[in-house]
Amino acid sequence: MSDAGNPTRPKVLKALSALWSDRHFVMAAGVLAAVTIGWNWAVAQLKWATRKEPVPWPQHVRVDNGCRLTSFPDRLGPFVLVTGDGEFTGASDGRPDGEIILGDEDLESLRINTALDQRRLGERSSNWYLARLYRDTRVTSPQEPFRYWRLEVYYYTGGLDKVPHVPERCLVAGGATLLPSASGKVPMPAPSVPSPWDNVSFNRTAYEFSDRLGLDVKRYVQYYLFSLNGMPENSWEMVRLELTKPWVRYCYFAKIQLAPLGEVTDIAQADKAAGEFVNALMPAALSMLPMPSEIDSLGEAAGSDGKAPH
Repeated sequence: MSDAGNPTRPKVLKALSALWSDRHFVMAAGVLAAVTIGWNWAVAQLKWATRKEPVPWPQHVRVDNGCRLTSFPDRLGPFVLVTGDGEFTGASDGRPDGEIILGDEDLESLRINTALDQRRLGERSSNWYLARLYRDTRVTSPQEPFRYWRLEVYYYTGGLDKVPHVPERCLVAGGATLLPSASGKVPMPAPSVPSPWDNVSFNRTAYEFSDRLGLDVKRYVQYYLFSLNGMPENSWEMVRLELTKPWVRYCYFAKIQLAPLGEVTDIAQADKAAGEFVNALMPAALSMLPMPSEIDSLGEAAGSDGKAPH
């Protein structure tokens, strides 16, 4: 058939000729195609995960419709939940001072109680949080800096969170001045829990707040540690790296964070008091979190390597 019988043919040939003359474009297109084919092959053959699957929390864990953990014990050894209305704050608001319910703005910042979380609640696989105040019953003086403790636990799963909410960032954003020389890792043994959790170190973040003139300066400390697929981890960078590994299909991390609410003048004394709180806390905290064997079982059931990092 002549070109006259097919008026579109000259246009097609002309376009192909122009395209072929642009060899750089052709080479780039070829490379892109090869990369795409290679990636698809790797995903299929190596069973890589292009998205993270959520890890369900244990059967006994209870989370309310606001994604707040409600099944955590009110007593941790000598530490008890602050149940008085106004005991700590001095003002009555109709609920116990120890139960801290985060508002919508805070939850949005934390990426908890999202629409996806609401869909996952029934499957025990949403993100959740716990924020509470505990009182050391052995301490009677209101002026004692280690009488009250704030405990926070945040659970994230089924996503590629960038792990932005660590004290070193949040405190600075809130106007604090970090004290690197007084910060570091602190060994906090917990003999009542299985290895390797019985011999972990918490990150200690020391900081201070001062008035505008810099005359009234107060020093405080916070301690935190991650559970990464049921294994202890100090580094938020390592948590972020694990979340990006394509061969890890099932993944969660939780941040366990605690702080005495009083001003700290003796770091060694603060570490000792925190160690006692951690020793009482860890059995309950770990019971709320999936352990490595549970993540391994998920991966085996799905026919992929979703194993916990070692």
